[in-house]
Amino acid sequence: MNIFINDDEQRLRAGWRLLIQFILMFLFVGFGIMVVQQVLDDPLMAYTTIPQFVGIILSVWMASKLLDKRSFFDYGINFNKQWAKDFFTGCLIAAISISSIFLIQWSLGWVTIVEYGWNTEMETPFVSGIISFFAAMLMVGFHEELFSRGYQLLNITEGLKYPAAGSNSALISAILLTSSLFGFMHFFNPNASFISTFNIILAGIVLAIPYVLTGSLGLSVGLHFSWNFVIAGILGFPVSGKNIDFSILRIRQSGSDFFTGGAFGPEAGIFGLLGITIMLGGSLVYIKQSRRELYIDELFRKDYQQNTKSDEQTA
Repeated sequence: MNIFINDDEQRLRAGWRLLIQFILMFLFVGFGIMVVQQVLDDPLMAYTTIPQFVGIILSVWMASKLLDKRSFFDYGINFNKQWAKDFFTGCLIAAISISSIFLIQWSLGWVTIVEYGWNTEMETPFVSGIISFFAAMLMVGFHEELFSRGYQLLNITEGLKYPAAGSNSALISAILLTSSLFGFMHFFNPNASFISTFNIILAGIVLAIPYVLTGSLGLSVGLHFSWNFVIAGILGFPVSGKNIDFSILRIRQSGSDFFTGGAFGPEAGIFGLLGITIMLGGSLVYIKQSRRELYIDELFRKDYQQNTKSDEQTA
């Protein structure tokens, strides 16, 4: 057996494809960060996020052409009306989820609104800061889903497809592996804990399910973006351990960290689990109503075929 090339598919095996894409991403993102640091002094968050956004997209695009030998659109980003509908629905579901967490804590007296962001004196104008954060979270939602769900999930699933194990076992294993990596990537964030990491792994599974059921990342990107932006940009919670200066609400939080997540934010508490559950339920109801079925998408059921879609197909 050739450990480098899959003779049936005439391309590198999945492990090598994943490794090379990761190296490309590391190089592109690292170079971009150095350029931004040299050109800009104390830049807004949107500017510092651009190297990651461009680096990940470019590395996945190159890997799709040179390594995977498949369409870039296979990774769940075939933009059309349905994709846009999925995205905005995901935004709504996540906003309802995190707003429910806020209202529960507010009703318990664990959240106090101190002031509004536009009344806070800062060197950077509030409008510029909040728009920058909005753009940054939009990019993060897109490129993290493209990398963690789109590219990794599809390739790991294909790499684990052995006749003895079955395709469903390969898919489940790929979801668990990619979600665990997603959680581990947040383990070194400020104020992280084993509980926050566990919850983020669960969130990764929830974000993977819409892609698996629809073959599209629209819903996943919407969920991811809206969760981050509403938590920190609107309601004033920490997001993944980070406090954001530009938030519409400035809050003071009390209550048990076990429930609230404390300094890490809702993702590290029991209320975070509630939010994740709401996102899962809302996603399944929406997919059932819009697709009329809850089946694994053909993208994950069929065997590999080159150029399943044209890269010029955008509608």
